[in-house]
Amino acid sequence: MASTPTSLPASSASSVSRIAEARQGRASAAVTVAASVASFLAGMDVLIVNVALPTIAADLGGDMAVQQWVVDGYTLLFAALLLLAGSLADRFGAKRVFLVGAALFGWASLFCSFAWSMAALVVGRCLLGVASALILPASMSLINEANPDPRRRAWALALWGAGGASASAVGPLLGGLLTPIHWSLVFAINVPFCLLILALAPRIATSPRRPIRFDWVGQTLALIGLAALVAGIIEVGSIGAGAPATLALLGVGFVALVAFAYSQTKVVAPMMPLGLFHVRGMQVALQIGFIMIFNWYGMVFICTMFLQNERHMGAFAAGLVFVPSAFVTIFGNLFGGRIITARGARFSITLGLSIMIVGFLFEFLTPAPIPVWVVATGLSVVGFGAAITTPAAAGVVLHSVDAAQAGIASAMFNTFRQVGGAIGVAVFGVVATFLPSLDVALRVVFLASALLLAYVLAFELLRWRER
Repeated sequence: MASTPTSLPASSASSVSRIAEARQGRASAAVTVAASVASFLAGMDVLIVNVALPTIAADLGGDMAVQQWVVDGYTLLFAALLLLAGSLADRFGAKRVFLVGAALFGWASLFCSFAWSMAALVVGRCLLGVASALILPASMSLINEANPDPRRRAWALALWGAGGASASAVGPLLGGLLTPIHWSLVFAINVPFCLLILALAPRIATSPRRPIRFDWVGQTLALIGLAALVAGIIEVGSIGAGAPATLALLGVGFVALVAFAYSQTKVVAPMMPLGLFHVRGMQVALQIGFIMIFNWYGMVFICTMFLQNERHMGAFAAGLVFVPSAFVTIFGNLFGGRIITARGARFSITLGLSIMIVGFLFEFLTPAPIPVWVVATGLSVVGFGAAITTPAAAGVVLHSVDAAQAGIASAMFNTFRQVGGAIGVAVFGVVATFLPSLDVALRVVFLASALLLAYVLAFELLRWRER
């Protein structure tokens, strides 16, 4: 009687292994595409509206403060809910939260497209902020789950970073292209991307779920604190720093954020575990994320107004100024992935920050008035440096914590980025109202950005030297 084989021949086992690897590769590719598209959407929607603001204001009405709210309504909710979204991704699975966010993003984009007033548009932008908060940390978690190999994960993170960083440059360009047709298209353009993400859903593996608690007290205090703080900063330029409403908003924001920090030491399951601030890699990454986006969002907000109001350029022409930086940023992210693999995160972060500082100083030191070609060149240099830095900083976050904390750590990293962006738009918008011209305001942005990045670079080098 013939014996039953207990194992496959070597050739068959090899074939099965190759098939399994191919399936894993396809699944990983689907996750990387979906996550990168989501990163692109989240980044693009911050800045695509900037070029369209003068046209929207002419159609729906609104002063500088209202236009700031069209931008910050998105970034504020995005920032305030990222930590909760990170917890939701851990609790219900990154895939489920990611797809819900993509569906909401598409619906909110259509709502913005049909906005009948500035108030309705701000509401729609807030809904888009909620959707972005759901998809961004979940997208990082999905990449982490689908790419257990460190080298493949580094490359996937580079593509994910390319999506977000290139969107910062492509956003104003698309805004310039679409606004002359109708401003509503700057929101409707999101819908096909959302449909692509949902179409890839069947190829994304189900994510693990972890039984964690929600910190509703902390979430409420964070939302109140950030909203009041940003509103108070915006109102400094609108009604004055000494106005009772301004002082009240700033006071409420400060008290709520202090109460939030205190609450995190008392709850069983904090939404922002303060222990992560003691992790060396998190300290560097969080500062990089905050200051980089603080500079970039504030610069693009003032830059688009400078080009249209002081250089008297149309929306399309102003958008073209961002074309070089779009291509350079995409190349920088792909090139940055190779640098991370070859030289590591420390080298990539140091190189990227140094390049950004050079770009900002180049623009600041140019004699007045600032030529348009200098603005375009400076944007490209800064964008290239940011493209190298962002995936390296994201990788530091994922490598600094346990796998069980990847979702919340990713949410903290992106929270600091978006909080920086919201405050950057508010602060630089206020600065512009007190200066004699947008040319001067833009120079202040360039100098402040270079100095802040120099501080981050010094901190990063010091921490690595101590290590």
